Amino acid sequence: MVSFNLGRTFLSLILLLLLIPFLQSVHADDEVVLIQAVSTTGKTFIIRRGAEEGVSFGQESLFSTKNSSFTARAIEVNRNLSLWKLKDKRGAVPFGKGDYVTYTNNIENVWTEIPKIQLAPKEELVFKESGSWIIQGSYTLAMSESVSETEVSKTENRVGYQFEFLYARRFAVHWEWAAGFRFDRENATIQNPALDVPTNRYLATGQITYHFENLSNSDDNIYLSIAAGYGLSNTTIDEAVSTGTTMALPIVKLGYISVVSPKYSLFYELAAESVAQTESFTDTSEQTTNIVNTKASIGVRF
Repeated sequence: MVSFNLGRTFLSLILLLLLIPFLQSVHADDEVVLIQAVSTTGKTFIIRRGAEEGVSFGQESLFSTKNSSFTARAIEVNRNLSLWKLKDKRGAVPFGKGDYVTYTNNIENVWTEIPKIQLAPKEELVFKESGSWIIQGSYTLAMSESVSETEVSKTENRVGYQFEFLYARRFAVHWEWAAGFRFDRENATIQNPALDVPTNRYLATGQITYHFENLSNSDDNIYLSIAAGYGLSNTTIDEAVSTGTTMALPIVKLGYISVVSPKYSLFYELAAESVAQTESFTDTSEQTTNIVNTKASIGVRF
């Protein structure tokens, strides 16, 4: 009985020793970082990770590429950047400015870091969820229009502009959602009788966007969005005002983002949308106006 208990204790110790490296790798602070600069000697380098991310002066960490791993010591640290020096005085770092390497606080974690950077796509390794604000202005031109309970639309043309303000959240490498508000101002020209009929819309909007891969040798990219909006509208006809609700669904957008700096980007967009507004005067029944709009937009993301 005693030998059986001793055997169980010995087996437990063996299992514990085998699990220690695994537990260390689970708790390691692993991250793929971009190399900001490398010295001419190859002995020191800078990464965009500083005191704000928990790096401290004198800290030793493991850096891994596809083919090698080495340890380095932080010799200078500010809020967002840190300068590292190779511990092995005989070697030089096997990377250059703009390369990606795996960074971890667990210097014993050599064999798990090399496969990670070999197998995972670079975009997934460096992706971090982020948010941005979007402001855009659009010029609109209606392609078609119909009004319920009427056989022929009297509108000769309908043009307008839109202003939209959104908050966007990039939640995956290629995917982003956004929500915000939009103001529309349109003017319809009617013949027989000759009238200019202005319409205002106030909508809450939401959209989902797919960002295609960055263009070659650039941070710019093309994107495709599907959006919708719902809100209030009012139309003035010969000083009488009809009010009601409006829905924009679907809205399809194709755009191009031009990165100006790390802090903001410009974008250019073409879109088509279907708008339905249901309005009435105080003493009349509701009428629904269905409009197919095309629009060209320019905006800023920051």
